Amino acid sequence: MSAKPHAIPPSVPELTGVWHRSLLVDADGRRDTTTSVTWLQGPARYADLRQPANHPRHPGVTSLSCLPFEDLLALTRQEAFAGRLRQRSDVFHWTRTLDFGPAGLPDAGRLRREGSVLVETGVHVAYLEHWRPVRSAGPSAAVELFDPESGCTGLLVRAGDRFALVRDRAEPLPADASPAELVRGAADIGRARALLDFELSLGRIEHCRWTVERSTLPHRVGAETAPALDGCAGLVVNDVRPDGTPYTRAFEVTAAEGLLAALHSTGTTALAASAPAPEGIR
Repeated sequence: MSAKPHAIPPSVPELTGVWHRSLLVDADGRRDTTTSVTWLQGPARYADLRQPANHPRHPGVTSLSCLPFEDLLALTRQEAFAGRLRQRSDVFHWTRTLDFGPAGLPDAGRLRREGSVLVETGVHVAYLEHWRPVRSAGPSAAVELFDPESGCTGLLVRAGDRFALVRDRAEPLPADASPAELVRGAADIGRARALLDFELSLGRIEHCRWTVERSTLPHRVGAETAPALDGCAGLVVNDVRPDGTPYTRAFEVTAAEGLLAALHSTGTTALAASAPAPEGIR
């Protein structure tokens, strides 16, 4: 499938915001309208979370250590990835610098508008997706992150009153197997939990409170992340250790875009009109 003749594709800045997928038609003609898919797009960085309709909920759990093997295996059915969106002519490339699963074919598609619907057609794989915008007013910004304590990389993206917080595993995922295969083949349940310790949390900002609504990690749903800038080169967030103990995770900021003050949970509204990203870390 290809874009309609003479269709003018949107630009990356025009895509800033939140999009929900309403339809997928894959190469075999199969249709999916039930998977919960949200794409949050910042100025250039983005995050994408895809969970099946029967995705398990575990209210009250404090960490992955609370989940038995069967529940861990159920978590492998989700998809989550994040990185930077680039445009070359009418083709958009979603670079995945953070990925819940192993790397596959490059993620590239053509985009066109049909009324309020954004239509995406695949470049390397034949598929069609319909994306519908979610109203989200406010500033947009993003920072790439590094945790020197664990060695994890991460990403925080804001688009209006929505945000995505992403944090990689402590060690890279092997590229030759799916998460389900790796969890099934894990030497013990501790190893299985470590393989799934990848966070992509989506949430809402209300009255300076950054609350997680959906996440790859069940125990993060309902958490207040409370991001706070530490000068121009650091950012801290509320987190929990593998055993469920709360602590403050300290990141270094390695790249940034948009208004950095918009990523500070205290006084977000007042700060949003100032403090662009420093030139040195764009």
